[in-house]
Amino acid sequence: MGKCKNITRLLSDALDRSLTTGEWVAIRLHLPTCSGCRNYRKQIRLLRVAAHTASGSATPGAVQRDE
Repeated sequence: MGKCKNITRLLSDALDRSLTTGEWVAIRLHLPTCSGCRNYRKQIRLLRVAAHTASGSATPGAVQRDE
């Protein structure tokens, strides 16, 4: 569970700052094996799109970078 806590924190951090290459590598290695973290990533993407739509600033491609 500790690994998932770190990954979800990185996914949240990615909304506010650029992640390092090492952080993206950690995410990319973890996500294929963890449905919980994949679901969390989908949920925060949905929330980000909803927030952009609600504020009137939604544009295609405005969603978080997926590396």
